[in-house]
Amino acid sequence: MGEGTNRVSAGRTDGEPRKMTREIESEITEVRTRLDRGLAELDRRRHELTDVRLQVRRHPMVAVAAGATVLLLIGGVAYAIYASRQRQKPLPKAARLREALSRMVENPKKVAKSDLTVPEKILAAAGTAAATMLTKKLLERAFSAMTERPDLTPSR
Repeated sequence: MGEGTNRVSAGRTDGEPRKMTREIESEITEVRTRLDRGLAELDRRRHELTDVRLQVRRHPMVAVAAGATVLLLIGGVAYAIYASRQRQKPLPKAARLREALSRMVENPKKVAKSDLTVPEKILAAAGTAAATMLTKKLLERAFSAMTERPDLTPSR
């Protein structure tokens, strides 16, 4: 382009570039409209998904199953707490002590230190080594992530 030239002419008439520009603009408008519709639909679905009352109305059996599961979990925790407190009372402790003493009198060899077999010892050593290596790797990754991203370091 020479000095003072404000457009490039590629052997076309003046109407062709404007026509192409209008075509591209209409295509952009069409794509933008389709994108807006898609985003509006995604937003509507997001709102429906997070509307708990609507989901319960649409899927009542799932809500019943989820409620039953929560009640079972709460019941299990409550029973574990109750059983733990019952075991700590003096009479159940005395009964367990009596049973332990009777087992000790019946078979004193079982009370002595139990010797592990060689395969059991090897398996225990391998398991300990694997757990140690895994823990070390996880800690190294956590510390390297903290040093790479300063926003993860704990504030003082």
